[in-house]
Amino acid sequence: MRLLLSSGGNSSLSSKQKTILNTQIEELFRGLDEVIFISYAQKNRIRYTTKVREKSWPLKNIKLIGIEEYDDPYDAIKNAKGIYVGGGNSFLLTHELYENKLIKILNDVIKSGIPYMGVSAGTNIACPTMMTTNDMPIIMPEKLDTLNLVNFQINPHYHEGPVWLKNEEGYVEHNGETRAQRINEYHQNNIIPVIGLFEGSLIKWQNQKGKLMIGDAVIFHKGKIPKKIKNGTYLNNNLEII
Repeated sequence: MRLLLSSGGNSSLSSKQKTILNTQIEELFRGLDEVIFISYAQKNRIRYTTKVREKSWPLKNIKLIGIEEYDDPYDAIKNAKGIYVGGGNSFLLTHELYENKLIKILNDVIKSGIPYMGVSAGTNIACPTMMTTNDMPIIMPEKLDTLNLVNFQINPHYHEGPVWLKNEEGYVEHNGETRAQRINEYHQNNIIPVIGLFEGSLIKWQNQKGKLMIGDAVIFHKGKIPKKIKNGTYLNNNLEII
């Protein structure tokens, strides 16, 4: 099983980091002539696929085909050579995957070796559930269970500490919960470990272990002090450093 799991926010990457990201995408999909892009996390799928294809897809020799271009999404995934799931709203994405009966077939083909890349919401659904998303529940999926490709949860777009808002007089602290507080709330009812991925951070995952390739992250285990890690760190499926 080969995965690239991106927090998203890749426009914030340095030129060096963008080169690393594009190299990892090239390695993941090397030898393929096409990759299916699952655009379900946004409402206007045709516009979304077109934007990704024209603005951010780095592999000009590999065709990126939106799932909305297929008559039968299930058959498309069953015969996919590579899969890329874009960001947007995780509730909408999960809803559409259940509506089209794609959860199990996605799990099957990815675990059989079909390379998978997720960005933001596409990274959320690689987890056992989508419960550590930041998104609003604009539509309710059949279940919150997702692909279960890894044994931990991911919180994309993670940032440390409170948010500060700019006004005419300067900056004032926003009193909403921090990401760490929200993850702590998750752990009041769940035991599965969580990794908070900073903007632009990227995990490369193969079988039962992974490496943080770009950016920083924070690991949360229930009842333990969170641990910040740097790029280059190797992790096992329980988010333990190896």
